[in-house]
Amino acid sequence: MLLIPLSVFVGICASAIGMTAWPLIVPLLFVFSGFNIYLTLFISLLMDCGNALVMMRVAGQRKLMDIKLGVRLALFALLWIAAGIFAGTFFIPENEEMFRGAAGLISILFGLAFLIKGWRARCRRLNDGVLAAPEVACFETHRRGLNVYRSSLIYPAVAGLGFQIGLFGIGGGMWHSVFLMVFLGYPTLAGTCTAMLITFISTLFAACGMFLNIPAGAMDNQLLVQLIPLIVAMSMLGTRMGAKISYALSEEYTNYLIGGVVIVAGLAATLQKLLLQSL
Repeated sequence: MLLIPLSVFVGICASAIGMTAWPLIVPLLFVFSGFNIYLTLFISLLMDCGNALVMMRVAGQRKLMDIKLGVRLALFALLWIAAGIFAGTFFIPENEEMFRGAAGLISILFGLAFLIKGWRARCRRLNDGVLAAPEVACFETHRRGLNVYRSSLIYPAVAGLGFQIGLFGIGGGMWHSVFLMVFLGYPTLAGTCTAMLITFISTLFAACGMFLNIPAGAMDNQLLVQLIPLIVAMSMLGTRMGAKISYALSEEYTNYLIGGVVIVAGLAATLQKLLLQSL
């Protein structure tokens, strides 16, 4: 009863900015339900992978995804994800306590930043006197004229995030979106959609690595095996529902939507952490 609505909410968050399932799903399954930590991270990564797949399909129809850049960055990230998975075989068993909960302060701050970004878009619209249309991507235009040093930072940023994906099992879609917006100048939806391509490839690879580390007997429960595709499907449904809204909005209201969703998710993660710690 709790996992199904929570999974749908995770999908809605993913549709807005590619937010990972990790802060909400990992503490709940690992602490409250007693799942093995590798199995928990595997499920979280599967949810991120499924949500990214839904967003890729929607983005492809609207030509908001930079496929060449996304594939290139994803393949580059795989090397660092593999290194993170290897390091995790030593790190995770000794540090399982850190997976018991994640405060949502960073998510809340990100949400506030997107609200400010939406407000600035509103100010530009009022000054120009023109209602902004839904976003249309022109990737060469976004990259043209960027400072070469600034744009080159995308590679160390993706490398560091890839290592974190492998080490902690965090999807990283939101961070990929932010990197594309900050370092390459992509607008909100173009950055998010391209990030979903990177996230799909990255999380699929990382999920395979986590699956290989699941100990024998952790998936003997047949109810558990049936639960995994259910919550992944519910999360993908939430992503599809959220995408219908976010892709119909102008840049101003897209940023408002992202800011609101991310703040709510951050507050939910913080509340969940406090509740689980009281158990």
